[in-house]
Amino acid sequence: MKQRLLQVYFQIFWLLAKYYIKRHSPFVIWVTGSIWKTSCRMIITELLQQQLPEKTISTSSKNFNWELGLSLSILWISDYEPRLLSVIKTLIKTCYISFFWGKKYDIIFLEYWIDHIWEMDFLLSIVKPEIWIVTKIDKVHSSQFESKEVIANQKYKLLQSTQQLSFLNRDDEFSSIYEKTIASQKVFYTTSWEKDIENVDIQWLNYTLEKKDGIVVSSFDFTSPHKHNLKITSNLIGQENIWYISIWLYIADTLHIKYYNQSIFSLIGDDLYLGFTLQYSRFSYFEGIKKSILVDSSYNAAPESMKKVLENFFLLSQEIFSDYEIILCLWEMRELWEYTKTEHENLAMYVKEKAQHIFIVWESMKQYFLPVVSQAKYFKNSKILWEFLQEKLQKDDKKYIILFKGSQNTIFMEESLKYILIHDDDKKKICRQEDFWLEKKNNFFDKS
Repeated sequence: MKQRLLQVYFQIFWLLAKYYIKRHSPFVIWVTGSIWKTSCRMIITELLQQQLPEKTISTSSKNFNWELGLSLSILWISDYEPRLLSVIKTLIKTCYISFFWGKKYDIIFLEYWIDHIWEMDFLLSIVKPEIWIVTKIDKVHSSQFESKEVIANQKYKLLQSTQQLSFLNRDDEFSSIYEKTIASQKVFYTTSWEKDIENVDIQWLNYTLEKKDGIVVSSFDFTSPHKHNLKITSNLIGQENIWYISIWLYIADTLHIKYYNQSIFSLIGDDLYLGFTLQYSRFSYFEGIKKSILVDSSYNAAPESMKKVLENFFLLSQEIFSDYEIILCLWEMRELWEYTKTEHENLAMYVKEKAQHIFIVWESMKQYFLPVVSQAKYFKNSKILWEFLQEKLQKDDKKYIILFKGSQNTIFMEESLKYILIHDDDKKKICRQEDFWLEKKNNFFDKS
């Protein structure tokens, strides 16, 4: 009965969102995949807002990407809690928006996340995209889909629905299988560290990290489809972000031609600085107590994102903070089904010789990671880890750079760094600090 009522509730929002799209016909961009979807969406949206100031561009300020969240994003809802009063208020507000509001945005950037077979068809029935981006397919949510092949089959359904332009990741093993079914124009990119990957349309060279005015910045050389050369510098760290910046240039050029009949590359110079509002707990860094550097990537984790974050972290440590000792604080990776043991062992082998100190949380790390990395220290939960780190840093005169990677219900890795920040204001810049989450965390830690 409860499941049936939930489906009816979703159907109501689906109808309201579909009606809003029909009334106003915005230009729709989608991203899907297994990893880096939110980073891709937020990077590109922020840059489009800067370069197309006369157009209103919408995307969810929260991670609203599931079957209900997609409808909320379309209907301009940014706050939602799964409580009865919130549900009623949200339903009333969305009815008013759908039937009585005028057009609120010209372009909307949506993120599609699914964890059941039927959900992609459900989401596609609401709206179809003009532009589609697929990130890399990973093993996350395998417990619901049984295999990566099934996950890919569902997510690549977007191909048949994309109207104008599709961006495919060459690193994804499924892109070569499904590219033949795409009717829209295709652009191939890669998020790999290697520079010798063939058959990609987006080209860049000379990635560097440096510290300017106390801020770590990255830069690279980009060549546009029209052979326009750019030197791009930004406050984003991580090579995968280069590809999303590059994809933005393609999309911005497409939209600029659509709206103004002029290529964007005729307007921008040879040097471009891009300042971003960094997303919470997605590879941001802070000052910690006793001159420590805290790198916060605690929002979530899957095998591919875990590896990529570690690559970025080790590069940051080597290039900018080479005189700091490394501490890794890692949580388990969930929803991997039969891949759980193998992926945790692979992770252990990858980091085994790369850090002076490795601290791990939760049962899969204890069961599969710890036997491979016997020098790692296990903690039952992230609160106990925080207390340990606080004491260690206070007593030790060494300088440390510390990575916090991964979080989810019952783990909450962000709480491990929260109380060793040197600036209290930085607590507002980490994930899950809303009253709903704080209450949930307090209840969990009180019982554990």
